[in-house]
Amino acid sequence: MHRRGFTLLELLITIGILAVLATTAVLIINPVEYLKQSRDTKRVGDLDTLHKALQLFTVQNMGATPLGAASIVYISLPDTSSTCGSHTLPTLPAPWQYQCATSANVKKVDGTGWLPVDFTSLYGGSPLATLPTEPANIATNAQYYAFVTDGQKYELFSIMESNDNVLGGRTDKTSKDSGDDFTRYEVGTNLTLAPWSFEFTAFPIVANNSKQPGWYKNAGPGTVTVQGDAQTPHFIQANGQVWYGWQENIPYDPNSIYKLECRARQILDPTVGGKSTYCGFNGVAADGVTLVSVSGSNSYGSQHYRAFSGTSLTVAAGWTVATGYTSGYGAPNGTSGTCTNPAAPCVVHANVRYIRPMFLLNYSVGDGIADLDYIKITKQ
Repeated sequence: MHRRGFTLLELLITIGILAVLATTAVLIINPVEYLKQSRDTKRVGDLDTLHKALQLFTVQNMGATPLGAASIVYISLPDTSSTCGSHTLPTLPAPWQYQCATSANVKKVDGTGWLPVDFTSLYGGSPLATLPTEPANIATNAQYYAFVTDGQKYELFSIMESNDNVLGGRTDKTSKDSGDDFTRYEVGTNLTLAPWSFEFTAFPIVANNSKQPGWYKNAGPGTVTVQGDAQTPHFIQANGQVWYGWQENIPYDPNSIYKLECRARQILDPTVGGKSTYCGFNGVAADGVTLVSVSGSNSYGSQHYRAFSGTSLTVAAGWTVATGYTSGYGAPNGTSGTCTNPAAPCVVHANVRYIRPMFLLNYSVGDGIADLDYIKITKQ
């Protein structure tokens, strides 16, 4: 008796069904992850809803009424203190401050809620019955919605909870939203307004291993100031050697390819010392605290310098962009230096579970001046 084999189409359909069943099984087996993804779905939906309402307000208002005050982070956490003093929140650089509404007002759409916009003034009334708040809406792990504005343009942002939705995740939302902060989901009309911008609209300083969004100075006698000019609105300027590491952990997915891009320039050559430029990320172990260099040591030195790695920039060259790619683990050591081909990416040390952006300018102990325009990390 002749038996007919499977056709290619039947095999593809079967594989597709099995993939769906496998994903469903994972979610059933791991209900915690399912809940995280559900909350992330609400976060994305809420911010998109607020974005549309703000767009409507902007069109009707025609700039007559500001959307709020500059240098204020409006958050969805209720508090009796207008400056959110009851909550432990990430450090803000001067002159930034937080603003909260009371529990009675936090969801109101008349401008007294956590979003300082009076939607009831619109023709036809408010498009929102109440202001949405974050599913958890707690200070822990920055699980709240935030809004910043310069009066006319604005930005809304939120933390993603599921590892699938963070930088490098299977459904990465934070590096694919056209914003400048690859640690948060952002929507709005100017996605560089927040003080934690990796395009350096501000430069928040935090403690070592604080796990807060901000920079810790590892070494160097130099200083950093936030600057801007007609061609480049925001950048930081290092006068002398500075060595900083971001302190918020970003989960590392070895199955993803990470593209890291940095833009820097040398303004003034040193009279003493060197002018080497480094830009990449620090590896962090599973405990979220221990650093992991390319050789596995708990050190800020010999880290994963993926964009600039000991690069000597020429003053006359102006801005220089450096790009490097990373994926997977070493056995056990990571790759030293840069890998510019996405088809042949660098690897990290086998103990790395998180990454944190870093930069080092005017090394070693140079007294020159160098600028850093941005750090970008995206999933390929």
